[in-house]
Amino acid sequence: MKTCNCCHSEKPATEFYKKPTSKDGLFWWCRACHKEKMKAKYHELASSSEYRAAEQIRVREFWRNNPEKRADAGKRYLESNRAKINAKIQKRYAAKKSRMPKWLSQDDFWLIEQAYELAQLRTQIFGFQWHVDHIVPLQGELVSGLHVPHNLQVIPARDNLSKSNKFAPT
Repeated sequence: MKTCNCCHSEKPATEFYKKPTSKDGLFWWCRACHKEKMKAKYHELASSSEYRAAEQIRVREFWRNNPEKRADAGKRYLESNRAKINAKIQKRYAAKKSRMPKWLSQDDFWLIEQAYELAQLRTQIFGFQWHVDHIVPLQGELVSGLHVPHNLQVIPARDNLSKSNKFAPT
């Protein structure tokens, strides 16, 4: 039995984290108090804009310096969330299909296909990803566009991903 220095209650040794440098080999706070203190410390740090900016830089540098870990993390996520990803893909496919009007001609379908081929070609030529973007999003908050040739543009992937599903009227 050990007394927690925070809540002053006596608890069994299993309720304390191990700390080899202390006399009894146990941390001075119980696990519950330690968890509360760490949670409060995290929330205090997370509310600081300097901390958030520094953390963003740290994470960005880590992924830049460890591309193999990023690839492994992506593969693990894909393997463990296959159903979620498939559901998202199917939802997107259904939205695109439902936003494709019946009045499209064969030429329109050909133009849509050409946009996707152009994106693939630009990816090969420039060495970074290009996406076919809907100028007016298919599922926007303010508006809902159509999957038609004049609503498509081929832009760099980073621009498309930063745009997200937002529509900024000009």
